[in-house]
Amino acid sequence: MQRNTLFLGIVMLFASCNSATDTNTEATDSAITQSEIGQAAAVQSVGSHIAKSLLAQQPEIIVLDVRTPEEFEAGHLEKAQLLNIYDQSFEQRLQELDKTKTYLVYCAVGGRSNQAVQAMNKMGFNKVYDATEGFMALKSAGVPVK
Repeated sequence: MQRNTLFLGIVMLFASCNSATDTNTEATDSAITQSEIGQAAAVQSVGSHIAKSLLAQQPEIIVLDVRTPEEFEAGHLEKAQLLNIYDQSFEQRLQELDKTKTYLVYCAVGGRSNQAVQAMNKMGFNKVYDATEGFMALKSAGVPVK
């Protein structure tokens, strides 16, 4: 009888610890999301769902698609401006942008957008988000596309 009571007590203890961990994880995820959205770092990597939230909460964000013209024509985010990273005038075109504005940069899977945001960081842009998961993930997250 005592053995069963002890066993039941241990099971309940583990169950309550697991439940508390799940709650803490959810709270931490929520806090991270809010922190990522509100943080003032010059360049910040964000996932697709956070990018969607940013676009909804900050409609003034300028969206830059750094893929090729062919990729852009096949589909792009509704607010996107094409800025082909392979174009010889890419860095010059970056220099022409307003460095005080907020930008969301994306590509197909995250490699080119990372290169672009690093260049923007070196040029002194104030606020740039790198949508690291790429176009298809943004589309799947529900960001409007054309």
